[in-house]
Amino acid sequence: MEADRLEVHFPILSAILQRRRGSVRAVDGVTMAIERGETLGLVGESGCGKSTLGRALIRLREPTGGTVRFDGRDLAPLSSRELRRLRRRMQIIFQDPYGSLDPRMTVGAIVAEPIETHRLASGRAKLERVRELLELVGLDPGFTARYPHEFSGGQRQRIGVARALAVEPEFIVCDEPISALDVSIQGQVLNLLVDLRRELGLTYLFIAHDLAAVRHISDRVGVMYLGRLVEVGRSSAVYASPAHPYTRALLSAVPVADPAVERRRRRVILVGDVPSPADPPPGCRFHTRCWLYERLGRPAECRTVQPELRIVGEGQQAACHFAETAIQSDVGVVEPATA
Repeated sequence: MEADRLEVHFPILSAILQRRRGSVRAVDGVTMAIERGETLGLVGESGCGKSTLGRALIRLREPTGGTVRFDGRDLAPLSSRELRRLRRRMQIIFQDPYGSLDPRMTVGAIVAEPIETHRLASGRAKLERVRELLELVGLDPGFTARYPHEFSGGQRQRIGVARALAVEPEFIVCDEPISALDVSIQGQVLNLLVDLRRELGLTYLFIAHDLAAVRHISDRVGVMYLGRLVEVGRSSAVYASPAHPYTRALLSAVPVADPAVERRRRRVILVGDVPSPADPPPGCRFHTRCWLYERLGRPAECRTVQPELRIVGEGQQAACHFAETAIQSDVGVVEPATA
């Protein structure tokens, strides 16, 4: 999956005449690639554009600009018929296990719906396929006649996973699949996704707030801020030596199990609010809250020049004018061996 300068803007309309007064830049010029068989974790604050980006990649949300290619094929010019055939290869697991399942349908009907839509099986073969999928995600195959309200949150999310797997996809957008679950259940769903990826050769875009979960499941990590990708690299590199000040601020908020180490850490408290995506600041979008910007005496380029992703280490890119300085900082990060 490849995105080149991908944009998703939502119009702001006046209340009376419905004239366009501006736009919310939910995704604003994202360039990224996800290799076959890998998991790319995507993290960032609420409202930074993570879910919108995931939906735009599989055309559940129409992009405003840029291109998206799946297996080398541009998705933009595809008709609805061509896109439907391609949807067998691209699926999504939704964030809310309570709102993403139709309460009027049985579990068997929910999981069987994509099978029927793509005419993959019928009759007894379809029922057997549904039972196999339920068993694959750790549910009793005999649950096909039950309704969603009879299940816990973790079980409902497993039903959502089974529905996504029903058409044997290659690429799955996992849109915060564990954020609505209890902590005790989150680990079970994470391990299920890891096992399925290994067994079926899946490729994931894993969207989450939980940095520990992203570290557990991802080969590479991307960090978003205000509609743009500010850092991307191998998980080991990003967590050990983050190159963007925002990434360091996020990691400094992750608790460490060792109390002695936790007391020695230098935490980052971001001041101010996230700027409006309808009117982002000029230059680096993070400079209004950046601790490194203040420490370096407020350099002019941070206010005037928008940084692009550039290579700052082996397999690591960051959109920061002073990424090398950020890497050398002692703020917020603890080596895994020390912790």
